[in-house]
Amino acid sequence: MCEKLIENIYYLGPDGSNTHNAMLKFLELSSIKVNNKIAQKSIKSALENLEKDSNSICILPIENSIEGIVRETIGNFLDIKDDKIQIQGEITLPIKHMLLSTSKDKVTIKKIYSHPQALAQCSKFLYQNFPDSELKEVSSTSYAAQKVSTEKDNSIAAIANETCAQLFDLNILSNDINDEKDNKTRFYILGRGDCCNENTGKTSIILSTKNYPGALCDVLQIFSKHGLNLTYIDSRPSKRKLGEYLFFVEIDGLKTDENVNIAINELMNFVDFFKILGSFKIYN
Repeated sequence: MCEKLIENIYYLGPDGSNTHNAMLKFLELSSIKVNNKIAQKSIKSALENLEKDSNSICILPIENSIEGIVRETIGNFLDIKDDKIQIQGEITLPIKHMLLSTSKDKVTIKKIYSHPQALAQCSKFLYQNFPDSELKEVSSTSYAAQKVSTEKDNSIAAIANETCAQLFDLNILSNDINDEKDNKTRFYILGRGDCCNENTGKTSIILSTKNYPGALCDVLQIFSKHGLNLTYIDSRPSKRKLGEYLFFVEIDGLKTDENVNIAINELMNFVDFFKILGSFKIYN
């Protein structure tokens, strides 16, 4: 990411969300200066505002270590018509869920609010500790915390993070309640232009193979031949016809690296569609 003044940064809100925390961490590590931090209610609206706003960047979740790829992010990103918008950075944030309430005692809790994904990621804890409590799904963990804070009912709790506990003045009844302790989410920083001047990083591409037996195998062998590590590969329908897929691939290395550049040139013989989504720094 180029070091410059950006007018607006859009992120998936509300304040206290994991994306909000990732945005603050990114600004701390990157020395980027922004005038306005603007929360968005959806991934789609964040990307729409990025496309309309020429002096802006956007940060969105792309992958969770437990739940996998965030298809809403990649799907809406690929629908952007402005080819100047690229992935310009990546940051990974540990996700630590906590049980928050105005109550100071877990025995009073009868109802627990959170995002469906957070409830799923804490299912063992909930089964063991609150088998009879009602679980209520809401739009975000931060909204759950806000709701508990506003209602001031000692029988309700929220699953959210430490930032939400501070933001909404809630007690932490249980800490680090994730079923899987190594729970992390990756976030993309999206913006205009190609300004990665780093020595190391990743390159993200999207492609469709030519239609013949073993086409994908031929593509993968090119990456292997040039010693390129694929850190992620996923497929999604091309939306053009049934059975045709686009492959979303991440590579260790920048497009300016010699082996990456040679491999990309060789790939052209095996693909019908190819686009570099970004060559970017990792902010961790």
